Amino acid sequence: MFITSILDPVVMCTSLVSAMVFVSWFSFWHKTELARNEKERAYVCTLLSSSITSTCSLPLVYELLSNGGDLSALLVYRTWTVVATTFFMTFLIMDLCIGVFFYKNKIDMLTGWIHHLTYLITLTWAIHHQYSAVFIMMCVLEIPTFVLALGSVRSHLRRDYIFAGTFLLTRIFFHAYAISCAWKLNPFGPVVNALTFFFPAHCFWFYGFIKQQIRLMKTDPKITPTRTAPKKKQESVTQKPIKTTATIMMKKKKSPISEPRRRTNYLSYTTPSFHQSPPVSVH
Repeated sequence: MFITSILDPVVMCTSLVSAMVFVSWFSFWHKTELARNEKERAYVCTLLSSSITSTCSLPLVYELLSNGGDLSALLVYRTWTVVATTFFMTFLIMDLCIGVFFYKNKIDMLTGWIHHLTYLITLTWAIHHQYSAVFIMMCVLEIPTFVLALGSVRSHLRRDYIFAGTFLLTRIFFHAYAISCAWKLNPFGPVVNALTFFFPAHCFWFYGFIKQQIRLMKTDPKITPTRTAPKKKQESVTQKPIKTTATIMMKKKKSPISEPRRRTNYLSYTTPSFHQSPPVSVH
């Protein structure tokens, strides 16, 4: 039996279970104070969603690359792709619902409400026309989102060059390749139109990211090594001992020679601070 409606019992049950998972996941981070501020709370659900959906995409990406780009093989109906698509749709809803109460300042009109609602409408259409497998394959684009979310919940794990590399490979190169495969299948068809619709946004985001990094590199202070000056050796003034018979007798005995302590000098360099640039919202 094919699932072609979001009102199907499988979709409804999947959505309910997914909502419980996201609420439990966020509650754990919030109650245990693992998410310490608003920025970290804003990426807690994104971290879970992007990790699962990007993993689900890998077998479909491999299938497309191994069959020479024949997208028709991915249009075969798969129930598990509908379930995975429903999971992502639930994330979009829960991200807005939880965000209204816990990270309201991180949800803006364009990358929040308009972005999420547009995807909800698109995925409802994809389930109805049995294109959910194509969408899950394109969830490989969530890999840079996972990198971004991981670096946002834990700043010491943030690596902008990894984010830029995965963004370029998935959201630019692979996305362009998927559009070409869809064009070969059906020029100006619904799949190629849907893929092309979102591609300019990814190019614009990447262009903005590059400009951001260039600006931060120009404003970053130059790194110069600084040498720590050794402390001056303080000369201790000692009184000349009074010669007595006891001291003369003690001089005849050999006293152990103590080696002078070695002073070690070292170079201390100032390390560059990692760019804590504002995140680029990608989903």
